Amino acid sequence: MLKKVSDLFSMVKDLKSKKLVCIASADEEVLEAIHDACEMGSIEATLIGPLPEIAKIMHEKKYRLEDYTIIDCDDNEKGSEYAMQMVNRGEADIIMKGLLDTRVVLKAVVNKEYGIRKAALLNHVGLASFPQFNRTLFFTDGAMLIAPSVEDRIHMIQNSVDFMHLLGYEQPKVGLVSAVEKVNPKMQSTVDAQAIVEQYRSGRVTGCIVDGPFAVDNCVSVASAVHKGIVSPVAGWCDLLVFPTIEAGNVFYKTAVHLAKADVAGIILGAKVPIVLTSRADSRQAKLNSIILSCLVSKNY
Repeated sequence: MLKKVSDLFSMVKDLKSKKLVCIASADEEVLEAIHDACEMGSIEATLIGPLPEIAKIMHEKKYRLEDYTIIDCDDNEKGSEYAMQMVNRGEADIIMKGLLDTRVVLKAVVNKEYGIRKAALLNHVGLASFPQFNRTLFFTDGAMLIAPSVEDRIHMIQNSVDFMHLLGYEQPKVGLVSAVEKVNPKMQSTVDAQAIVEQYRSGRVTGCIVDGPFAVDNCVSVASAVHKGIVSPVAGWCDLLVFPTIEAGNVFYKTAVHLAKADVAGIILGAKVPIVLTSRADSRQAKLNSIILSCLVSKNY
């Protein structure tokens, strides 16, 4: 189990390098993160994007163009299609989103002709470790699924739990997040949480323990759970937070980064290969963390 996101680096150091292809690569922090991962020996990179812009950034950074395969392309849709074809041909182990809209990448991922979707549902899972907290929190979905249904969230949980197993979590504790810990017919997220727990108890979700609804404090603070009289093996000990909407997940993510100084990483699950999907505003370190995370789990895809 991860105490810190930075633990990923020690876990990946002895692995064989992976082949990463980045779409719309002409972005300074994207290229910095890719360069860092290449220098570590974790990846070999193919860069898709407008060659003059890529070359300009790399010249300013004093990076060697000859260390990378560069595909000159200023059309993000064509670049995304080419990246999918690379995966299908066995030429790429990881896809990374550069400076383009998420929807463009995802449209290519689910394309019926050349797409690489594998699971019933794609979802984003993030990791966050905090300076004064004793473990890494996983959370879904703060970047992709806008208003996931109960059925969607069941798939989200199973995708995320299977992913966490690859990182050494044998029985992750999954908390269904709302604003309160009691079912309230006027608060749909609590009603949905009750329905998800019932589905879990019927065997729809395996390899984990699911409970809720919980407010975030009840997910992460044993003292808070005890004070409120909550009796659950999950309360206070959550490994995975499942948010009811993208707004809730995204607010948690941005607050964690910008106010709590969390170290973060994130990928999309459910495709043939891991997809590194970070915010365009994410730091060089967050992008590098996500690349390393993808390297670690790609060996099991």
